[in-house]
Amino acid sequence: MAFSSFNSRRNLLWIGALVALALLSLFAMWRSIERAMRMEVQTTVAASAPQLKVGDQAKVVLQLTAVASGKNLEGNALEKETETEYRRTNSTLKIAFGAATPIVMGKNSDLHPGAIVHVTARMMDDRMLQAEQIVILTGYITVQ
Repeated sequence: MAFSSFNSRRNLLWIGALVALALLSLFAMWRSIERAMRMEVQTTVAASAPQLKVGDQAKVVLQLTAVASGKNLEGNALEKETETEYRRTNSTLKIAFGAATPIVMGKNSDLHPGAIVHVTARMMDDRMLQAEQIVILTGYITVQ
């Protein structure tokens, strides 16, 4: 009887330790997700684009006004208000892109006037921004 009492007490200790470990893991995961949700992508305001040096990376959100398929995008720069709301600025940008430029959360046909995109680009020798990645945000954010 003493042996079975010892085993059940030991089992309860193991179960308690495993439950505590699981709760600790859930708490750590919750904190990590919360921290990731608060992280904001730094975006370059279009007005500061002329100050970029060759090789500098820029991240901009645009509402497209013109698209030359496989060549360039032109649009009004947007400024972040909240996670899902942006407002128009008076700045416009023209960004070159090619067939090899990755398009995330959409496809090439989603690049049209009125579309909202997040572009990661690099300043080139000719003072033109060359897109490295385009993320389609149409339908995910609203413009004020």
